[in-house]
Amino acid sequence: HRWGGVRDGTPKGLGAQQKWYLAAYLCATSADWLQGPYVYALYEAYGFSKHDIGTLFIAGFGSSALFGTFAGSFADRFGRKRSCLVYCLTYGVSCCTKHSSSFYWLLFGRVTGGVATSILYSCFEAWLVADHTANFASEWLPHTFSLATQANAMGAILAGWMGGFVRYYADSLVAPFDLAIVFLIASGIIISLKWRENRGEAVDMLPLSAYDRDQDELHVRREKGRMSVAMDAIRRDRKVVLIGLTQSLFEGSMYIFVFMWTPKLEADFDDLPHGQVFGCFMCCMMLGSVAAKMLALPPEAYLSILFLASSACLTLPALGIGNGYVHVGCFFLFEICVGAYWPSMSVVKSKYVPEEARATLYNLFRVPLNLIVVLVLVNLGKIPDDHVLLLCGSMLAAASLLARRLEVTLEAERGGVI
Repeated sequence: HRWGGVRDGTPKGLGAQQKWYLAAYLCATSADWLQGPYVYALYEAYGFSKHDIGTLFIAGFGSSALFGTFAGSFADRFGRKRSCLVYCLTYGVSCCTKHSSSFYWLLFGRVTGGVATSILYSCFEAWLVADHTANFASEWLPHTFSLATQANAMGAILAGWMGGFVRYYADSLVAPFDLAIVFLIASGIIISLKWRENRGEAVDMLPLSAYDRDQDELHVRREKGRMSVAMDAIRRDRKVVLIGLTQSLFEGSMYIFVFMWTPKLEADFDDLPHGQVFGCFMCCMMLGSVAAKMLALPPEAYLSILFLASSACLTLPALGIGNGYVHVGCFFLFEICVGAYWPSMSVVKSKYVPEEARATLYNLFRVPLNLIVVLVLVNLGKIPDDHVLLLCGSMLAAASLLARRLEVTLEAERGGVI
């Protein structure tokens, strides 16, 4: 289906599904955004050294890489709705640990937070794809993904304002984490009352890959563990491998950028307005999501160009080309690319990732992503900032080549037409 090919007349029930999915998703992501600006400051206020703080951050990404695959298998076997409720619980526990100044309690909180992050960026989407495909035509799915990206960006802006408000009036760095718990409770209530359960069982819900055609093999795969099915997909379907590597390279660069834009722009501007810049980033992300929705092309046809543009946006500042205004402009354009990426990649994954191991594979895709981020974090301070940005640009260029390879593979399978 084409990206913009939505028929007139919304199917019955789609509006309700979108409303309750977006409500729960917005609460879940807002809880995540509320914490971001205050984690480092809280650790610093507790008197931890930069080395200890770095260890805590690495623990979060490491636990996401280590336990994420098990979280995905759990979701595919026992239910994506149930896993999303686990997200609310584990992230709530992580927030509660922020009341303690004990390093080991905070370390435990980082571990539970890492598990929660894996669920947030895999199981919510896996639930939506399965529920949508079971009840509505697939051409409506990109619209929901676009709305989710816009809701995420708006939630980030609102969370920034609300976090600052409670931080100021409560005069406590822990207050934003307590507010995050409220949002997690709200998300959990909506999920419990309004979501249907689905699991990685309906292997015929989405178009099957070539190796899935044989019905006897499908029966065998139903009896296998989800991890085994996921590994079979990686071994036997080049598209799954290309999608996973592309996601890891792009999102790894994106998470590293989160750490790098501040020191880069602080070197260009004496008094950098961090809040306004972040707000502009989120507006750019919403703009990118809207732009992607308006394209009358399948995402597979333009992802390679999107990644190449993203690479240029980080490479130019890394090479010192232009002044501070050029650099911030490049970063704005990069966030537009990020906004276009989220719904586009979600559509691609919904088409080509096997349903019966969807959450497992989504989390497997995040393993190299988290390892990339951990390796960079371990070496921050040892590598010049511009070299780190240049590494991100190189990773995005590699993602562009892989996306082009995916496009060529699909053209070969379909006789030159995507």
